[in-house]
Order: sequence, then structure tokens, then C-alpha cells
Amino acid sequence: MYHGVKTYTYREVFDASLRLANYLYHLGIKKDTRVVVMLPNIPEMIYTWLALSRLEAMMIPVNIHYKSLALRYIIDDSSASAVIYEAECENDVISATNILNSCEIFVGVGPCTYEKSAGFDRFREKPLFGGPYRPDDDDTAVMFYSGAATGPAKYAKYSNALINRNTNDFLHATMYRAREVIYSQYPLTHFLAYVAVMNAALNAGCAIAIGDSPDPEKFGAMLQATQASYLLIEPGFFPEMNHLDKGVLPDSLRIVLTGGGRLKSNIQQEFTMKHGIPVFKAYGMVEAGPLLSVNTNTDKPYSIGIPLGNVSLSVMKGNEAVADNIIGEICLMANMLTADLQELLKKDIQKGWYHTGDLGYLDLDGYLYFIDRKAYIIHVRGFEVYPEQVEAALIKHPQVQDVVVVGVALDENLESIHAHIIPKGGKRPEENALTEFLQNELPRYQIPDKYIFTNHFPKSATGKVVRQALK
Repeated sequence: MYHGVKTYTYREVFDASLRLANYLYHLGIKKDTRVVVMLPNIPEMIYTWLALSRLEAMMIPVNIHYKSLALRYIIDDSSASAVIYEAECENDVISATNILNSCEIFVGVGPCTYEKSAGFDRFREKPLFGGPYRPDDDDTAVMFYSGAATGPAKYAKYSNALINRNTNDFLHATMYRAREVIYSQYPLTHFLAYVAVMNAALNAGCAIAIGDSPDPEKFGAMLQATQASYLLIEPGFFPEMNHLDKGVLPDSLRIVLTGGGRLKSNIQQEFTMKHGIPVFKAYGMVEAGPLLSVNTNTDKPYSIGIPLGNVSLSVMKGNEAVADNIIGEICLMANMLTADLQELLKKDIQKGWYHTGDLGYLDLDGYLYFIDRKAYIIHVRGFEVYPEQVEAALIKHPQVQDVVVVGVALDENLESIHAHIIPKGGKRPEENALTEFLQNELPRYQIPDKYIFTNHFPKSATGKVVRQALK
């Protein structure tokens, strides 16, 4: 493992995780204990993941930017009895748990002052854990919660067998090689990093490099220092990477992987042209998979790939599959879901297919393309308008830095198209000029009725634009 200027061998990480397992065991964390983990990309996150696996406890990863109300919901809903957190999250942890009776064990990383919190670093003085280890394929390894961007937070529990299968299917698609370095800017609490970084790197015998510095220059220096082969970054970090000078990224870097959010095609194209490194997209969701597809085809850079093994995907309208290149709802065969998940998602399962609420299409070669969320469709005079298509046209304008398009209801059946724009260089384009520009790009019904200029978009704790707030 690489973190900052420090390196850690497999033996050091293994021993640290067993010492931590011993410490947590004596604090009361045993088999099946539900543990919320709220840690950034630091070595303690890796130790915690491995220690909880060794204890056969259930890990519930939570983004460190979640505030007390969201955290309280997750702790209460999951019946978690322990929280392992970083000092900067302490106020939110205290506020989230002060009216809950289920949470009894608190372990803090860093200078924590909560009287109920045990100091994380005390694990270093403990002997290696040597307790029983009898994991079963059906035992729950991890419980993920969604960010609730399009409705109430969903959750899913994944067994050892399901995570192992999903990890190996991902590895089969991406072909990590032993001793390669996998660098994650992605939060390790996200399901993509959980599978594609921690589990996959360990299974393949790779090194993990972790960091979450917002400074792209420092980030580039770390990539050089570790000679990373793969880089996992959030879609929202690409504009920062595009500001780096050509040649800053190391020659060792072969592939950049992203997912869990929308990466605009112009930003992806700029990155690839500037740095000469292909960007691949992975597609998944908390409640199914969790990883469903990954693209490794440089000839189809904007695809989200083909389904992983054991995944059946189809594009449908209603209950009927549509032809190639026709937009419909992305659906997956519900038989791959656990009984627990099928019960959770039963209102969205029709004739054995789970309707995800995502829109996309399949090309003639079977590659899947994501278009938008079904909930984001704008209904204009009998037409369906996809925000992604309007945004892709507007972003071509030389005075538009970024744009988010939403529908605002006029009545029960009609919506108005509003484009929220961050101007490039702070200079607002003329509205008439934008409309005139779009007349050569889009049919009339797709052209926005209103342009709203701003210097930022409201975002969730996980970095996604909160479209409801724009509405």
C-alpha cells in the first residue's frame, strides 16, 4: 500500500489488521456485528476493512461528507451497534447517535474528544487476533446505502459469495496484473472502490495507492511516485485533471476508470486528447450487482461496457425489449438478485426483470450506453426530452463551462426546460446567442425556455448535482 510518502508491505498490513481485529473484538465487535465505517482514504480504512472481515462482522461504509441526519438514518435503519469514524466527523457522529439506543461502540481515528470513543491507535499495542474464522458463503460481508439522489435511500446486503463473484467478474474484464499499482482517488467507502480497488487489488496481488487530495498537482506527483498503472477517479474530478500540464501523468498509467456518476463527453474527450490515456466507465448500483458492467474497449469510449459475468441486462419499454440503438429503460434479470433484494425491490420487478430507472441503449455490438435517469426526463408538448442531450449541445458553446438542464412543471402534464449554466471565464453569454447556437444543434422542442446563470451547482455529500434543488 502507498499513502503519501509512506509504503506498507502485505505483511505490515496483514499484521496491523489482525492487531486491530483483536482490539475491536475486545471492544465488543464480534461475528455479525453491524459496524458503520466513516473513514477517508487512509491506511486505517484498509485495516478496518480487513479486520472486520477477519471478525466476520458486517461493514456499512458511509461517505465522510454525510451530515448527522443522513448518518442517523443509516445507523437507525441498519441497526448498527458500532461506529468507526475520523475525528473530523465526530460532531456529526455524536449528533446522529445522541437519540439512538442501538449504537454502543465508538472508535475514533485522530484527536477525538468524545467520552464514549475508544482511541483507534491503541490497536498497535495489541497481539495478533487468533480467534475462530469460519466464514460462510451466505454470511453478509457488507451493507451499502445509496445517496438518495432520486428518492429514499436504498440499501443492499451482499454476502461473501456475491462480493467474491462480483470481484472476480470485474477482474476478468479489466485484467489487473500482479504487482501493478491501483490508485484510488475514489472514496473507499463507495461500492465501486470497495469492489474495484480493495477487493480486486487484493485478489490480483496488486498494490493499492490511496489519496483524496483536492490539489491536482499533488495528485499528479503521487501518481508519478507510485508509478500507478490504473487510476480510479470520480467524474467530478476530471475537470481538475484537465488543468494539469501534458506529461504530468506517469507513462506507467495505462487506464483511467470512473463510474457512479455522469462524466460529460466533452470533458472525457479533453482528458483523453490531452493526456493520451483511455477512460473506461463502470456501471453499477447499490441495490444490484453492485458492479454490472465495465467498458474496456477503446473503440467505444463513451459506452459503459458489456455486462459482467452472471449479469443479464436488457433495454426495455414497458415489458418489451427494444431494438438496438433505441433508448429504453435499463433492466436486469432479477434472478441474479438475492431473495432479500428481490423483496426490497419487488415493486420494480416485472416478469423477472428489475427496472432500474436508468435510461440507455445497446449498440449493434451489445455495448451499453447510459443516457439519463428516467426521473429526469422532461415532458414538452408530447415529446420526451433527455437533459443529457441538451447539456451535450450547450457545452459546445465557447462561453459555457458547465451546464445542468432540468424540467420545471408548468401544469400536471407540461414542463419547461431550464438550463443552469456556469459561464466560462465569468462572462455570461447572451441568451439570444445561446438559442441561436442551439438551433443548429437541436430540434426546437429541446431548446431551453430559460437560462439561469450561476457560479456553482448544489451537490450532495457524494458529489452529485442535486437536481431537485435546481428545480
